[in-house]
Amino acid sequence: MVRAAYTEPDVNDFTVEFLSTGDLDTPVKSFRYGEMPEVVTLPVGDYVARAYFGGQYGAEGSTAAFSAPYYEGKSVQFSIEENKITDNIGTVECSLANVKVTILFDENLVKVMGDDSKVTVKVGEKGSLSFTKNTDESGYFHYDEGSNTIAAEFSGIVDGDETKESKSYNNVQPGNHYRITFKLHSIDPNEPGEINPGAEGEEIKIDATVQLEDLTGEGINVGEPSDEDIYMEDDRYPNEDDPEPGPDDPGSDDPVNPGAGPEITAQGATLGVNNYVKDMTECILKVKSETGIKSFTVVIDSNTLTPEELEGVGLTSNLDLVSPGDFTQQLQNLGFLTGGKTTLLNETDLTLDISQFLDLLQMLGGGTHKFILKIGDDNGVTEKTLTLITE
Repeated sequence: MVRAAYTEPDVNDFTVEFLSTGDLDTPVKSFRYGEMPEVVTLPVGDYVARAYFGGQYGAEGSTAAFSAPYYEGKSVQFSIEENKITDNIGTVECSLANVKVTILFDENLVKVMGDDSKVTVKVGEKGSLSFTKNTDESGYFHYDEGSNTIAAEFSGIVDGDETKESKSYNNVQPGNHYRITFKLHSIDPNEPGEINPGAEGEEIKIDATVQLEDLTGEGINVGEPSDEDIYMEDDRYPNEDDPEPGPDDPGSDDPVNPGAGPEITAQGATLGVNNYVKDMTECILKVKSETGIKSFTVVIDSNTLTPEELEGVGLTSNLDLVSPGDFTQQLQNLGFLTGGKTTLLNETDLTLDISQFLDLLQMLGGGTHKFILKIGDDNGVTEKTLTLITE
């Protein structure tokens, strides 16, 4: 059992900042929400309201701590006009914005592991925490865009032998809870099996599985069912007990190693954060793949780009750019399929100029539009989100 070592935060303790769209790093005004005046006076201009709480990592420079959840939310863009009151900027919804990790130990492993055994967890390039069998708190890690791997190293005595093994999980997302369970290695999870299979010094003694839970409330971050045990990769024998099908295996549709696939970048926009269309002059996506693209899907999550609206412009909310089918011509018109292409299969270096799509969004009025890109090749799958906000 893992008990909560903190209580739900009081909304009055949240910090509320008003940020000019011309400088989103320096707040024009900032308040503790419980002390914020009923009317806030701001210079004329365009703004975003940002609310946040928590994320106190303790030691200077540290980006991880126990019981340190960080919540954040932003409003849509709004304008302040001279001598006019802007009386409704909508609801700012805050959700968990860092990575939560809980480490558990299977009872059979606890029986044979030493008291000084521990698991050291690192997320991204910064911040690490150590868990023992007596640790009943969850760790929280700052999320850096692009640093999307959990590395968990077990070290200590197992069944009388000094043991050190590293496990990893890719495609980590902020707002997710990763429950990692360490257990004795077994060839067949349903049978006792051997603790030390293989040659002397090369055996695997410990397995680790992870379960995912989306804590953002949006239901889009978790890539696998939250109640399914996913075997973490071993540093020597990736997923020995739960092998992923390789790209050449019969019946295999998905590449291996999620998160190790194509490189996705954007020009004129930033992936993973809010982009305000009013301030954009272009939107260009760039994709590079060493082995050639095998899958490319785009899921559209928007409050105004409804299925009916998309149907009116010849699109759907789930696009497949490897097998576009009836949507080929419209994807060509919008810049997703360039040069008369009918598929992006086996492409290695793509530049997709979708700037004209910005005008279509502006015509629909105010809204938040998320384009969830999932692109795979023989090395793995990369997932990125392009968020565009219109007034």
